[in-house]
Amino acid sequence: MYKKVVAALAMIFAMLFVSIGAFAASPAVQEVEALISQIGTVTRENRSAVESAVNAYNQLDEASKAAVSNYAVLAEAQQVLGIKDALAKLGVEYDKVQNSAAMRSPYSDKNEESGTCVFAPMLCIYEEYDFPVLFTLFEYIGQEHLGVDSIVVRAGDYKYQYGIKDFVKLGSEEQKIKNRTVAVEYGMRVATDYDYNMFMDILSSKESIVRFSRLYHGEFACQDYTITNEDRQAITDVINAYNLMCSVSPEVMRKALA
Repeated sequence: MYKKVVAALAMIFAMLFVSIGAFAASPAVQEVEALISQIGTVTRENRSAVESAVNAYNQLDEASKAAVSNYAVLAEAQQVLGIKDALAKLGVEYDKVQNSAAMRSPYSDKNEESGTCVFAPMLCIYEEYDFPVLFTLFEYIGQEHLGVDSIVVRAGDYKYQYGIKDFVKLGSEEQKIKNRTVAVEYGMRVATDYDYNMFMDILSSKESIVRFSRLYHGEFACQDYTITNEDRQAITDVINAYNLMCSVSPEVMRKALA
């Protein structure tokens, strides 16, 4: 009797697992292709369409994945959505005349509004180029003009130095911030590997300090600015968007900006 009960239970469990396996079966290739074809224009609002297609595709075995005829559409949709998500963390200003876009972190704008110095990357897209352009931006903000002619960045064990001639679009003015007049000096430069490595070292260092200084007729003056966690987030968000754009084709980049 005991053996009969055990045998019956074994049969029930076997049928149960077969049933479960049937419900958990991977979607057919045609079903995945249908989900991909329904994605349409990629926006952050229709991310569920992209995610549904991705989830279904990931359930396929390797042979079935290779058989999905429109996988390229899904891959591109993921790239576009990734860039759109990255850009959503930035402030984007469009120039309709030049057909260009400038992108920077709202944290950098917050620094300006509070009268704090700025040293951060900025990202630009130009009509005539099929790639993003990264800039390094500085803004010295103080009670009086410093006449900045040198900038030194200490990022942990690493030191980076700039002369004022390394920057273009230089300016100097007074601004009203929080009911007080402050001196503002600013400039920007096209970022090179030197700048990129500096930003990476800032992110990986426990403490980073930017020194704005002037040496004129033997007189030295300076103001130090310590990079904050918000500054690090600003760098992270801009560099992330830049890296994503550099990893895709110009066509994909344009779709992400649309």
